[in-house]
Amino acid sequence: MHLSKEFGLLLLLILWRLISVIVVRTAHVPDEYWQSLEVAHRLAFGYGYLTWEWTTMIRSYMYPFLIAILYRILAKLSLDYILLLTMLPRVFQAILVAYADYRFYQWTKNKWMLISLCLNPFWYYCATRTLINSVETACTIIALSIHPILGRAISRLSLKYMWIVGFLCMIRPTAAIMWLPLCYIHIYCLRYIRCDALEKKLLPGRCVLICFTCAIISILVDCYCYGTFVITPWKFFQTNVLKNVGNTYGIKHWLWYIYIALPVLLGLHFFPFLISFYSIYKQSFFLAKEGIMLGIICWTLLIYSSLSHKEFRFILPLLPLLICTSFTSLKYLNINANVRKRIIAMFMCSNIIIGLFISMIHQRGTLTIMADLRNEITRTNTSLTDTLILTPCHSTPLYSHLHVNISIRFLTCEPNLSNTENYIDEADQFFANATVWLRDNYINNVKVMLPTYVIAFDKIASEISEFLGTYKLIAKEFYTYRSLTVGNYGENILLYKRV
Repeated sequence: MHLSKEFGLLLLLILWRLISVIVVRTAHVPDEYWQSLEVAHRLAFGYGYLTWEWTTMIRSYMYPFLIAILYRILAKLSLDYILLLTMLPRVFQAILVAYADYRFYQWTKNKWMLISLCLNPFWYYCATRTLINSVETACTIIALSIHPILGRAISRLSLKYMWIVGFLCMIRPTAAIMWLPLCYIHIYCLRYIRCDALEKKLLPGRCVLICFTCAIISILVDCYCYGTFVITPWKFFQTNVLKNVGNTYGIKHWLWYIYIALPVLLGLHFFPFLISFYSIYKQSFFLAKEGIMLGIICWTLLIYSSLSHKEFRFILPLLPLLICTSFTSLKYLNINANVRKRIIAMFMCSNIIIGLFISMIHQRGTLTIMADLRNEITRTNTSLTDTLILTPCHSTPLYSHLHVNISIRFLTCEPNLSNTENYIDEADQFFANATVWLRDNYINNVKVMLPTYVIAFDKIASEISEFLGTYKLIAKEFYTYRSLTVGNYGENILLYKRV
């Protein structure tokens, strides 16, 4: 009976995450396509575009390689339809996340924590996206659930979690920020645990062997895909840390993770999380695990805060620890149990409206406009089709959502890797003076023909109306409300065809 309940819970969680594959129909960040699906499409079908991260070899191919295998299977079965190419990777992502949810419940044994994880709007928004951060978060939850100190490992000497950690650190080097202290805590605590002395001595060697095996497998995959010997974590360190290239994509205040990112990630749970500092301090003997979790959270946030480039998704792997610690304060509130349940329910329900808005409405147009473009070009002679995308760089997916080998040009925003003086990337050049850019690159350039299709946000379309004079508007898709638009984005995204 117990097994049937456990299996039933797993199936329910899989269903919940599969529903999110259908519900989440918006775009979040470029990496969910350009660092996964686009790379996998090029691996599997031989055409596509690779961003500068792949030409400088700072990214691991492990995740795109797995998606490419799926793509090749679909191609062999003549099932490489665009719906399957875009949805199946997310379906497998949903199954992975559902298993992580299940492991979270096995770890915490708290249904309210599980519900809180499942209804967290930002995690629901990101969980089934083909983002390496989402994979990292799901794998982190699974690894935490079997961690010998924080989780429910069968033995204090168990190193099963290290296999997950080893691959995570190779694929996503920043995962080491969170996991190095957790691995140290495991080894340090062994001195106070009664167990076989020989096994204790062998433990560091086993750790090294696991890490070495993970590293070798990852390096072999990268060498095969890149076609040359490369250690991507080292390349990543050289580029993002030593050269500080990440600053190209935005610099935020030192405390941004504290006063912006955590409230967005936790919603109303942010307040119980703040109270948990006091709860854990007062009950430090009984809440030793929670104290370790809080220490890991503070350490990770401290390191990430010292880096200039910051994003919400970077701290997603902290979510399971944040939920566990925030519930600590709710658990020890000196109030009636029914009142406590109502407070928890209020916290969770407050997330639903936000979750639905960002998952179904906000920033959806960049996906639907690519569907419009695909429907249009499949009815024409693709060899004569040329498309120009005049949006902030990487706003739309590309060949992974078209699956047609046509000529496409879009505005790039590569960092100044060659240290050129007064460097301005192509996207900034265009938005600084769109008319001049179009004149230099198209109107006065006899070597280049005008594109058949143009995609642009309504904000910029009004500025280049003269250039669009020979074009007809054939599709208009809602992107987001005008009050929420930022930078060079607009309320609607438009597709034009040359007449």
